[in-house]
Amino acid sequence: MDETVFDFDGDYGEGYEALARQVIPGYRTLFPMFTAIIEPDLRPGARVLVVGAGTGIELITLKRARPDLRLHGVDPSAQMLEIAERRLAEAGLSDGVTLQLGYAADVPARPRYDAATLVNVLHFVPDDGAKAALLRDIARRLRPGAVFVLFDLHGDPGSEEHERYMPAWRRYWKIRGMTAEEMAAFGERIRHGIHFAPAERVLGLAREAGFTDPQRFFKGMLYGGWTLRRAEG
Repeated sequence: MDETVFDFDGDYGEGYEALARQVIPGYRTLFPMFTAIIEPDLRPGARVLVVGAGTGIELITLKRARPDLRLHGVDPSAQMLEIAERRLAEAGLSDGVTLQLGYAADVPARPRYDAATLVNVLHFVPDDGAKAALLRDIARRLRPGAVFVLFDLHGDPGSEEHERYMPAWRRYWKIRGMTAEEMAAFGERIRHGIHFAPAERVLGLAREAGFTDPQRFFKGMLYGGWTLRRAEG
């Protein structure tokens, strides 16, 4: 990730939640949606790894739905983790939740987790081996059969689909209240800081990392969400 473009320990991190609600289609319902989908797969006291825990919305949603879950959130932004810690405390949901500053590779590989989420993270990672490495790091920390939630921006710049939905997404920003100046600034961040990959490429990398059975649960312009399984064996 180009941290000079998306500075999660600076102004961008401070305003991330409001911006996400403004520009990501379905953001408000995304977390309850995938929680409802994966909840039957989570045994009592299941351990869930949240990669890119951010401001804590995943942690809070999961914990409210299932207070018995043991959640571990990891994020490279100290500022974002501070926000998450505060929000968890304010909601009375801190018990059974641990937070770690760092990356998926920094999380101990044992004991293995029963589930993991990677939401709005992979599109920040270059497709130069780093996307594949992140997916492998997560797979190594999951037990066979564990459920995995993957959600991010994807696309193939220059393709017919991308050329249809990229302008539509920009119009969506305007409809959602962005000023012309804000749109120009955010557009530059997207241009320099987002590493698009086609959905087929993303799912191929996931398969190579050890995931199987992709099931799409969301499609909104350039955003897509899937549940997958850690392969057996």
